[in-house]
Amino acid sequence: MSDSRDTWMVGDLLDAMSGSHIPNYVTMVIQEVQNWLASALSEDYMADIADVVSGEHNASADVEYLLSQIEWANSYADVLPAKTAPRQEDALILSVGHMILDEGLRMLVDHAALFGRDICRRVWLITDTWVIGDVLPYIAHLKALRENGVQLHCMLVTPWNYMEIPWNKDTEERK
Repeated sequence: MSDSRDTWMVGDLLDAMSGSHIPNYVTMVIQEVQNWLASALSEDYMADIADVVSGEHNASADVEYLLSQIEWANSYADVLPAKTAPRQEDALILSVGHMILDEGLRMLVDHAALFGRDICRRVWLITDTWVIGDVLPYIAHLKALRENGVQLHCMLVTPWNYMEIPWNKDTEERK
C-alpha cells in the first residue's frame, strides 16, 4: 500500500477489494458464519421463531453450535467468546446472532488491551451488524490499540457476502 493513507493507488484499491490481506482461516470462518446465517433464514428456522419469542428456544445454543463448527480455528487464533487464556497473536471475535456489536467491541478491547496485551497483535471482529452508535464509545480505545501496534479488522458478514469495514488510522478523520 502507498505510504500515505491520503493517496490510494489503483493497486491498493484492487488489493483491498480482493481481500488478499485476509488470512485463509478468517475467510473459512466467515464462510461458516455465512452458512449459519443462511440457515437462520431457512423455513425451518422461521418456524422456530415462535419458540424464541415464547422463551422455549435457547438462542445461545445456536451460537454454541457455530462455535463448535469453527473450533478448528483455535489453532490459528484465539476465538472469542472463550474460556481459555490468550495464547495467539491473532484473535477472532464473533459478534453474531444474539451477541450485539457492543459486546463484540467490549471483548475486542478487553482481549487486546487487558487479557492478551502482551500477545495479541491482530484482531478480526466478525459481525453481522454495524451500528455506528455502538462504535462511537470505543473510538478512543480502538485508536489506543492501533497506537500500540494492534491491527484491527472488522468484517461485516451477511448470508450472501462480506466486506471489511475500514477503521482508518485516525478514526476521527473521515476519509
